[in-house]
Amino acid sequence: MLCTQTGLSYYPMKNYARVREADPIAARMVLMHGLGSNEADMLGLASELLPSIEVTCLRASIPYGPGYGWFHVEWTKDGIQFDEDQYWDAVEGVARMLPSVGESLIVGGFSQGAMLTHGLMMKHPQLVANAVLLSGRGYSIPLPDYSGSVFQAHGLYDEVIPFADAEALRSSLAPLGKRLEFHAYPMAHSVCAPEVEDLNAWLAKIIQL
Repeated sequence: MLCTQTGLSYYPMKNYARVREADPIAARMVLMHGLGSNEADMLGLASELLPSIEVTCLRASIPYGPGYGWFHVEWTKDGIQFDEDQYWDAVEGVARMLPSVGESLIVGGFSQGAMLTHGLMMKHPQLVANAVLLSGRGYSIPLPDYSGSVFQAHGLYDEVIPFADAEALRSSLAPLGKRLEFHAYPMAHSVCAPEVEDLNAWLAKIIQL
């Protein structure tokens, strides 16, 4: 059975999520994939993260290419354009899922997943204790009084979401001060080993290992 919200479908999370388990559990994390991918892609990243973090990887609901997308996007001469209604519907769909994962969640994602995370920070900051934004961009709405910390990373040679978009997102998060940790890497639209190492170091600080 599908759970629907304003025309878009969101599957019950237990059927369309994969979990990297931890025992004991020091923290719980949710990861969301990018356009044309699926939850298995994020499970690969999850397998490289601190073993004490339980990681739930979500799948988007819109079929796109070989995988799925959270909302439709187009690349135009004026930059990336996306369906704003679908975007906010996706944010609300994920927001409804998160409480079933747990409280004090670290929420993050890659590309579209990072964009959704930023949307959750704006609309439902109470659901995102800390955030991970990998190779994403932001939405042009001022961030509310967000109390968590943010790990942001981007490739200098990203051909999908230009580095300039990452810098704009970084500027919008500047009010966080030292609670924002930003990293740039000599890579394209991807995740690299030094990035994972930096992310794990940040996670260790966040959960005080």
